[in-house]
Amino acid sequence: MTEKKLYGSVLLKAAEILDALAKKGGQTIQQLSKETGISPSNLSKILETLMYIGYVIRDQDKLYYLGSKFMEYQTQNIAAQRLLAVAKPHLEQLLEAVDETIHLSILENDKVVYIEKLEPKNKGIYMTSQVGLARTLYSSGMGKAVLSSFSEADLTAYLAKTELVPYAKNTITSPEALRQDLTAIRKRGYAIDDEEQENDGYCIAVKLEDNGQTIGAMSVSFPKFRYTAEFETTVVAAIEKTKAAIEKSLEA
Repeated sequence: MTEKKLYGSVLLKAAEILDALAKKGGQTIQQLSKETGISPSNLSKILETLMYIGYVIRDQDKLYYLGSKFMEYQTQNIAAQRLLAVAKPHLEQLLEAVDETIHLSILENDKVVYIEKLEPKNKGIYMTSQVGLARTLYSSGMGKAVLSSFSEADLTAYLAKTELVPYAKNTITSPEALRQDLTAIRKRGYAIDDEEQENDGYCIAVKLEDNGQTIGAMSVSFPKFRYTAEFETTVVAAIEKTKAAIEKSLEA
């Protein structure tokens, strides 16, 4: 039988990359090059394209994972896809109430991945986050909100495989301190990122549940210099109201 000539060698290389990430996410370009046999320079170009269309994400440590685009094809991510559709109008109302940066994320590969970002309308300073960016759970407001829902066994497993490296001046790098913070989050119902992910940044976040299962989180983020206790109270009330509305809509 005559072997068919295949066209689109870049597509074949992209498939090899996706297969490698499906087997083991969290790989550097060098690791992917060794796994696939594709040169780092070619890998970089293909990965940039795959990131642009949502099939691959890169976190702040420059590690690559399969991206949120696969939620369209994976049954376990149907809830996350639905979350984005259901939450959008409620997030827009939250933006009107607080006029600060609003984020929505899903849990993916022990990271929170931004699937929506709404910018403030009347502020001159904007956050560096972007849709598709992945953050570690322990260092971000949304991540800690999600992490607070982990069982003791899951939390212990997470800490066993996760190095708590600092990203900003207040990043929690002690497992015991993180456990204490998660206990406080469970008691008050929301997480705080006080210059833990980025210097000069402040974030208030809550987890989002669908039928009792944590599927993601949302947050209000703003520069630290705009923080006051009174403003935090306002933001907490607004974000808790939005959380309740989104979860009620998910039940419908």
